[in-house]
Amino acid sequence: MKKTQKYLADDLELFSVIIMCDDDNQMGLPFFCPVCEFVMKTQEDFSSHQRFNCCYECEIAFAQPMRNKWDSGWRPSDKVLNNYKKRIREQSLNLFRDEDN
Repeated sequence: MKKTQKYLADDLELFSVIIMCDDDNQMGLPFFCPVCEFVMKTQEDFSSHQRFNCCYECEIAFAQPMRNKWDSGWRPSDKVLNNYKKRIREQSLNLFRDEDN
């Protein structure tokens, strides 16, 4: 077994996540998107990884709109990715039904 450690940050603190994984991972699918570094969690993420080597959200935001450049190896700049990740983190997770809606 090998350990994979990722650091996740929000405005208040930095979190460390350690994931234990089997070295015999036959599928070779990552736990985190190679582009945005968010957790790969849905079937769409894994399907997108097979097509574009990224999660579904990165496929929609970057890979599909820039398909020709993406296929040639283009990836968004660090500045673009940081803005993208900040926007994702700031989205509200509407987990509860609001009586007004």
